[in-house]
Amino acid sequence: MKKIIFLSVTLLSAFYANAQSSKLVEDGLFKINLLAPGVSYEIGVADKTTLNLEAFLGFALNGGSDRETSFGLYPGLEADIRQYVNFSRRTRKGKNISGNTGNYVAFLNQLQFGTPIIGDLEYASDYFYNAAIVYGMQRTYEKGFYWGLAFGPGIFVDDFYTDAGILIDIRLGWVIGGRKK
Repeated sequence: MKKIIFLSVTLLSAFYANAQSSKLVEDGLFKINLLAPGVSYEIGVADKTTLNLEAFLGFALNGGSDRETSFGLYPGLEADIRQYVNFSRRTRKGKNISGNTGNYVAFLNQLQFGTPIIGDLEYASDYFYNAAIVYGMQRTYEKGFYWGLAFGPGIFVDDFYTDAGILIDIRLGWVIGGRKK
């Protein structure tokens, strides 16, 4: 875990050192997500690179006809470094790139805790960590509505297991405070 934090700080420092004044990405986007309720802030760190930080609530429900139903709301954190890859093509075609509307490649990290802040469904594991290299797309519309989809191979770690698989991350919500026109 210390190696991952060190690598993230090193990469982030490199992006800040190489930042240019004529960024194509937004300087900052504050977003509210509805699917996994939460908030995120996407910071422009270089010409086509952003750092996206998010806090969210995960939901789980466990029950059936022969047992008691239990549920839980679990806090989680996400951080990803995004490199947008199609801004030039979108601007050549006259398409919108404001609100960081474009496709990207990212290193995505998610951490969710196993103890609920509301509810009685406790996981055996204290945490769940996911890391993945994803291809994603984000679209932001004039009124602030946005959606995002990212997917790619990743690793999934908890107290007991480490597995590999495909991570799928879906976002739907609003950008607060507007976007560049």
